[in-house]
Amino acid sequence: MTSNELVRRAQIFLDQGDFEECEALARRALMMTPDSSEARHVLANSLIEQQRYEEAVICLEQVVERLPEDPVSLADLGFCLYEMCRFDEAESILGRALEIDPDDPHANYWMGLCVERRGFVDLADEYFERAHERDADAFPRPHRLAMADFEKAVREAVARLPRRFRRELTNLEIIVEDLPAEEQLWEFDPPLEPSIFGLYWGTPRTERGTSDVPQLPDMIYIYKRNLERLCEDRDALVEEIRITVLHEIGHYLGLDEADLEASGYA
Repeated sequence: MTSNELVRRAQIFLDQGDFEECEALARRALMMTPDSSEARHVLANSLIEQQRYEEAVICLEQVVERLPEDPVSLADLGFCLYEMCRFDEAESILGRALEIDPDDPHANYWMGLCVERRGFVDLADEYFERAHERDADAFPRPHRLAMADFEKAVREAVARLPRRFRRELTNLEIIVEDLPAEEQLWEFDPPLEPSIFGLYWGTPRTERGTSDVPQLPDMIYIYKRNLERLCEDRDALVEEIRITVLHEIGHYLGLDEADLEASGYA
């Protein structure tokens, strides 16, 4: 089997969601043809799908070195850098992609993410709108709620909890913010992905000793703009808010993923 045939098969497995097989075939293709940008880009895509962004960046930088005017590789590289919280580098790379192809939906969307983090929310929404116009299925138009309405949806999600769970919510504060702060993301190694919907900050109740006396409340953060970008209408957004709130409360109570599902949180 030739290198090109391996790349074609790798792409088929990528489209089918078999990312490990895609990776294996792409690596075989690169062993046969080390200079193949096509094989390296397919490999990068399989790594992205597995959230192995550092490895994907290495592949994509090699592609961009050989094909500096390839907007697809530049856009993918910008996305990986963004997910790694290397925001300034991501914005620079995505700017190059958009200079080459201003209509690329992926570059527009990810540039929107970058400028959104810098506080330019109106400009971000312009990028999101361009991405939506060019690929509505991949990039739904964000549904925005006023902060008061969003916070009301959060409170309603808590109010719908069974009473036995609500009684456990002591010394806990739930805060709505537009986006996670960069210092929050870098509290973890590797850093959290910046597109997270929520974050529990504290010590789960199941991990506390009997002598532990919390001085400050535990915190649950709900990230408004990240959730809004996921949803096209109010009903979908309210449901995602509910899921996120309950998921983070589950972590506060010390429930793992299986516990969350069994208890009706997931």
